[in-house]
Amino acid sequence: MEAEPLPLWLVGELAAVGLAFGPVVGLLLMRNRLGPLHAAAGLVIWGAFVIAGEHGSFALSLAVSLGEAPGVADHARFHFFMAGAYVFVAAFLIAFVAWRLLRQGSRTGWYALLVAFLFGTALEAVAGTTIFPHGIPPRSIPLGLALYAYIAAFGGALIVSYQPIFRAGTA
Repeated sequence: MEAEPLPLWLVGELAAVGLAFGPVVGLLLMRNRLGPLHAAAGLVIWGAFVIAGEHGSFALSLAVSLGEAPGVADHARFHFFMAGAYVFVAAFLIAFVAWRLLRQGSRTGWYALLVAFLFGTALEAVAGTTIFPHGIPPRSIPLGLALYAYIAAFGGALIVSYQPIFRAGTA
C-alpha cells in the first residue's frame, strides 16, 4: 500500500517550524566556534525575535482588525495595541541584556534571563493548556509550534553560558 503524500499546506507549515528552530540548532552547533557566550547571546536574541514576531504582531493585528468588529470598545483595542507594543519593548530589553551582559559573563544578566525563561515558559504552558493549544491539532495548526522555538533558544542559551559564567574560582 502506497503512502499518501503530505498536503502541501502541511509541508509548508512544517518547513516554517523548521526555519524557526533552525537558528537555534545552528547556534548550538556553532557554540565552540562562536564562543559559548556569543552563541548564548545569539540564542536569546533569536528567541526574543520569535516572541515579538508571534505574540506582539498578533496583539497589534488584533488592535487594528477589531476596529471593524461591532461591540468592541476602543478601550479594548487600545489595550491590545499597547500589549503588542510592550512585547516589542520587552523583546528589545531581553536582547539588550543578552548582548551586553551575557556576552560579558555577567551573573546578573544570566539570572535575569533565567527569570524571563522561567516565567515565560510557565505562562506559556498555562496559556497553552487552558486557553488555546498553540500548535497542537485539532484546534491549532502545526505552524503554531514555531512559537516554542524561543523556549529552546532561551533554555539552550542558559545551558551553554552556565559553565563560562559560573566556573569555579570566578566571582
